[in-house]
Amino acid sequence: MKRRSACLIVGVTLTSLLAPAVLVYGAPPATTQATSAPFFRSAAEEVTRHIQANYWDAKTGLYAHSTTDRNAEAMWGNGVMFSALVAAAKHEPQTYRPIMTRFFIAMDRYWDAKAQIPGYEPWPTRGKGNDKYYDDNQWMVITFLEAYELTRDARYLHRADQALRFSLSGWDDALGGGIWWHERHKDGTKNTCSNAPAAVACLRMAEFRRPEENVAWARKIVAWTNEHLRDRDGLFFDRKRVDGGAVVDHKLTYNTALMLRANLGLFRATGEPSYMDEAKRVAAACDWFLDKKTGAYRDPVKFAHLLVEADLEFHRATGDDRSLARATRTAEVAFDQWRKDPPAELIQQASLARMLWLFSGGNRE
Repeated sequence: MKRRSACLIVGVTLTSLLAPAVLVYGAPPATTQATSAPFFRSAAEEVTRHIQANYWDAKTGLYAHSTTDRNAEAMWGNGVMFSALVAAAKHEPQTYRPIMTRFFIAMDRYWDAKAQIPGYEPWPTRGKGNDKYYDDNQWMVITFLEAYELTRDARYLHRADQALRFSLSGWDDALGGGIWWHERHKDGTKNTCSNAPAAVACLRMAEFRRPEENVAWARKIVAWTNEHLRDRDGLFFDRKRVDGGAVVDHKLTYNTALMLRANLGLFRATGEPSYMDEAKRVAAACDWFLDKKTGAYRDPVKFAHLLVEADLEFHRATGDDRSLARATRTAEVAFDQWRKDPPAELIQQASLARMLWLFSGGNRE
């Protein structure tokens, strides 16, 4: 089962290379529901309770892939689900911290400790595994460090550091650098989704270990991604083929989201204005992803929730109301759609839960 076929949902032709950069915001999209923290807190609780009732296996501590496929979720979905539990545990620690801890331990079934450089496999493994995805491990670095901040449990920091080491092992000189999507390179591409979250992971780890080294890695990764995968409008293409260098020109919210966060992180780490300038340019360009009818991001929530999170980070850094408005509208629309027709896949449910929990604190966490 291939987990990323949905990556081709939103496409754009290479004619967009000639499009002008979007630098000025229009009016923020209107909201139609209450947008207070209590509203989102209630919504987050409703979705998370639904997940626990319909996907969680109390015997194993793992989650099912979907309501129809009861096999354990792939590692990509696990990362989103863990991030949802971390967010939930901030608000309801008595309920969700024990589940979060149990899930962390249960995911050891995916950890290939026998590999030369250990990392998470996409599926449970007995070691010397299958074909690890570098981005799977990068998502875990980011969310484990958030769990470490919340709990100060050194297990999260240690495993995050291990997963980061594996993630950076995917860098080589093909195309002048960049991290492969996965170990076996069957598709022959280096992707925004395996580089942008690596930069964010390095910047987060720099707050705890090896700051100079990790910031240097983030600089290098961001520079490579800008050179090879950034469009003229400030958004990012999905991937680039190593054989021939052709760009696969689909644009997805989560790719641009992590580059927005990487630039914000580099600005915080270095104080260099160019990174904030780039963050503002990227943030302005993200209006391209909005659905004109709803005012929400048009990607599936498993991609869009990461741009909502980046919007909230940008709003906190700059006070920009536009980013907050579109993030809020996306959360409203996604929750309304969920109530009408809950998706079958765990990753969609977990993405919505994560997004709603982010709005559950008065400071737009």
